[in-house]
Amino acid sequence: MPGQNTLIDAMDRLRAAASCDQRWTMATALLGDIGSDWITAGTTSRRAQTALAIRTSTPAALMRDYLAARMLLDDPWMQHCAATTGLDMVAPGAPRGTATRLPVRQTQLFADHGIKLALLVPCYGGARPGGIVLYARSADAALRMADPGGQAEIRLLTALVAAHYRPEDDSSGSPERYDVHALLSDREREVQLWLSRGLQSAAIAGCMGIAPVTVAKHLHSARRKLGARTREQALAIAVRDRLIAI
Repeated sequence: MPGQNTLIDAMDRLRAAASCDQRWTMATALLGDIGSDWITAGTTSRRAQTALAIRTSTPAALMRDYLAARMLLDDPWMQHCAATTGLDMVAPGAPRGTATRLPVRQTQLFADHGIKLALLVPCYGGARPGGIVLYARSADAALRMADPGGQAEIRLLTALVAAHYRPEDDSSGSPERYDVHALLSDREREVQLWLSRGLQSAAIAGCMGIAPVTVAKHLHSARRKLGARTREQALAIAVRDRLIAI
């Protein structure tokens, strides 16, 4: 457990940071001091996993591989954060049954990038729950992050970080900042965009060069994916979660 002076110092350092960039830099330093080589902070909508806001200090190649493989579509960690505050972790290469519920291909991605252990700490609440993932690349750091005493310290520090930094509020323009729109297809987003401009199904069909029945299918699919009851509610969610730009 960190001492009181350590926690006060961490809080003071985060409070003194004047910008999102500075708070993020401080967060990576604080968690780096306890053995995390990289960190990722992510939040998403509680109603549906529609728009994921991410900032990460992992190498660009790791994030590129994650996005290229569309792993967000079957990544259970965001749903985990919405459902519980319990930690979850994966140790690539560990015997079967000792790791997490993560898909095999995601565990393999971590292994390919030299990660010995990845620890998920749910620490964001409200309408956009989420968490912070810490990555250990050495055996010593992995042991520390897997130890209950080390995890207690990690919980406290990530809670402090989460109180001062949320990735969806980060407007720094950092190349480490991503908005990932996982669920809506290009056609579904286009239909939502035309709908936001006040067009009805027949007019949307004319603009897109498709049949009105196809427009109706896209609207129905978007409602289902966004967890909405009406097309108006689906549009409101799409705008709120920045799935379309109006």
